[in-house]
Amino acid sequence: MLVMKIVYTTKVAEVNKLERLVIDGYGKYVGRKGDRIVVKEEGKIVAQALPEELRQVLITGHGAIGFDALNLLSKNGVDVILVDQQGELTARLAPPELRTVLTRREQYYAYKDRRGVILGKEFTLAKLKNQCSTLGTLAKRRKDSDVNSADKIYEKREEISLKIHEMEQIDAENIDHVRNSIMGIEGAASINYWSAIMLIIPEEFGFKGRSGRYAHDPVNAMLNYGYGVLEGEVWRAIHFAGLDPYGGFLHVDKPGKPSLVLDLMEEFRQQLIDKSIIKLVSKKEVKPEDFSVRENLCFLGDKARRTLLKEILERFEDYIAIGEEKIRWCDLMLNQARNIGKFLRGEIPKYEGFWLRW
Repeated sequence: MLVMKIVYTTKVAEVNKLERLVIDGYGKYVGRKGDRIVVKEEGKIVAQALPEELRQVLITGHGAIGFDALNLLSKNGVDVILVDQQGELTARLAPPELRTVLTRREQYYAYKDRRGVILGKEFTLAKLKNQCSTLGTLAKRRKDSDVNSADKIYEKREEISLKIHEMEQIDAENIDHVRNSIMGIEGAASINYWSAIMLIIPEEFGFKGRSGRYAHDPVNAMLNYGYGVLEGEVWRAIHFAGLDPYGGFLHVDKPGKPSLVLDLMEEFRQQLIDKSIIKLVSKKEVKPEDFSVRENLCFLGDKARRTLLKEILERFEDYIAIGEEKIRWCDLMLNQARNIGKFLRGEIPKYEGFWLRW
């Protein structure tokens, strides 16, 4: 298994044994030397890897990549994703499509039948249950040190539990008939979730709730960046499961919008990204001065970005217990994508969204 190398401007930092090459900073060149992928800075090789040992190349800096390198990576089934400073996934280069067209045909048919409703509900139920789980964990940790905050968090958690009950009652023959109801319940639950998170974020971060795409404070800037990295990982899972990333059920169709990727992301936002950011903020591993504000928008500085990226990618590789088995989070995402395909093809009777009990 390859040692993950986060390639910075002046050094190579070996973090954990992972199958991902991360290129950060400025002036890097990704090329090919024989049967290896090499990363050069100022003409010197600062990192190298065999492509068959790689799962993904994540480029989050500024530089160049050669055609020979892209060809070698593609032949070995390696994803190449580009994430900008705001966490926007700007490009993804992937190997040719896998599986047969049957999966995608069933995916499109499912949009018009009850399978689409089942999937839309499961994605959302998983999100709400993970919100409850996250808040339950946070409240429990503060039970003795901050009783007032713990009680308020528990209250918000109970409000989300009520929304879960509402969601479970929804049923229809077509996702278009109930999407607005599903999104309305999800929106109400999210208001409770983020208002609870506000209680534990230090005041100096200026977090007033989730602001969406354009961040005005450090926490939202980290959320946007983290979700961008998660999007790349989920997109890979969708691709290798033979699904159409743009053919979603919960998120509406829109040109250029990877709706199914966004659908499946709902199952992993809280456990992988939100918890990572809460940890970094609570332990003061990132500070407000690690960010900058330009034209009323907040941007991650190099230190904050690298700290967050390291935390998230290490979490992707962590093992989680599922029953009596242990599986890496990144493999769990792939399994969930494959289960979507199996459900659509009729190979399993139902699809179950993933949520972590606390």
